Amino acid sequence: MKKILLLAFSCLTISTAIAQMQPAADDFEKFTKDIEAQRYAATQAKEYAKADELLKSWIVKYDEADANRKDKYKSWAASIYYNLACYEALLGRKEPALTAFEKCYALGYNNYKSTMEDSDLNTLHQEKRFKAVMQGMREKSDYSYVIQHAGPYNKVVDKTWPAFTYQQAEAPELVALRNKFNLDSVSGNGDEISKFKNLLYWAHNSVRHDGNSSNPSSRNAIDLIAVCQKENRGVNCRMMATILRDAYQAEGFKTRVVTCMPKDTADNDCHVITVVWSKSLNKWVWMDPTFNAYVADGKGNLLSIEEVRERLVKGIDDLVLNPDANWNNKQKQTKEHYLGYYMSKNLYWLQCAAKSEWDIETNKPGKQASDYLNLYPGDYNTLHQPKKQMGRSDQYAVNNPKYFWQKPADK
Repeated sequence: MKKILLLAFSCLTISTAIAQMQPAADDFEKFTKDIEAQRYAATQAKEYAKADELLKSWIVKYDEADANRKDKYKSWAASIYYNLACYEALLGRKEPALTAFEKCYALGYNNYKSTMEDSDLNTLHQEKRFKAVMQGMREKSDYSYVIQHAGPYNKVVDKTWPAFTYQQAEAPELVALRNKFNLDSVSGNGDEISKFKNLLYWAHNSVRHDGNSSNPSSRNAIDLIAVCQKENRGVNCRMMATILRDAYQAEGFKTRVVTCMPKDTADNDCHVITVVWSKSLNKWVWMDPTFNAYVADGKGNLLSIEEVRERLVKGIDDLVLNPDANWNNKQKQTKEHYLGYYMSKNLYWLQCAAKSEWDIETNKPGKQASDYLNLYPGDYNTLHQPKKQMGRSDQYAVNNPKYFWQKPADK
């Protein structure tokens, strides 16, 4: 019924040394834990008036806190106000409920789906103030809605845009990779699609994913696998996609690393996957080594990023995630989370390096960095936003998916 506030209190734990310097902070943490325990017990007993008063007592202390503590407990305060809105609504007090609801949103609470499903707030649904907050939440966190209102692409082609280029399998470093890991045997003797899948499984199982890891300085498949084995570490999704890209090109397939980005420029949680050109299907095929994932339609046909995104925009629900999609062979992925939430959020705009080759993101003296093409929907554009550049490179805004997803030249 009620959203339980941060039961994992470790994130608020203060070290002994800091606690000795700042005993008041430790007292506030203890006070917060006590309030939460009492609030939860009151909620279970359906003593909503008591739970309501407990939260108000916490808010009094929070309002008296200094700026540092307020910032530290801001997300907690957002949850406090959300729960307060629920209690006030259940107690039939609409105006205080709406005020608390507006406050939780102002403090950063932003879960459109769960809020719409929360029956505690049913009596507020027809109120203008409630609807205004919900629209704000929807525009930020209802990712199906966000991508469906992204705006159309166009057919404009700018002659200054760089061409996409791909590395040949005969390149010495790709030959070395192919031989070192016996990739001819890994890919197998089956058809093109079976080879794509076999190499995906190999990349997924060669290293583990760790989204919090720093990228090694040398960013190619051989060195990435070596450093993971030596240091017993993982790499992020970008490096996972890099390993698979190198493996595909070592086996003679054209491929790219694609960064899938959210609309919110403050959201640093993007995702990076690999796409590989299928001659038999005449399109780029989605292959995600982090989650051992690929996507098909209801008839079993493998899909491209563009096709998945189009279906999400149009609300066509024939997407099928492979049943063995998983994270680190530990956590199974579901269509609802992977496509309905995570990738819906991260397919708002896309980025590719113009060059697809070994070490393209390894910083080496005298090495020429690749340019990057960004596929934006509608009037959206991030190039005016402050952002880190990946080496010495130029960024191009593209609004034409036909150019962005063009067929690679046969060379």
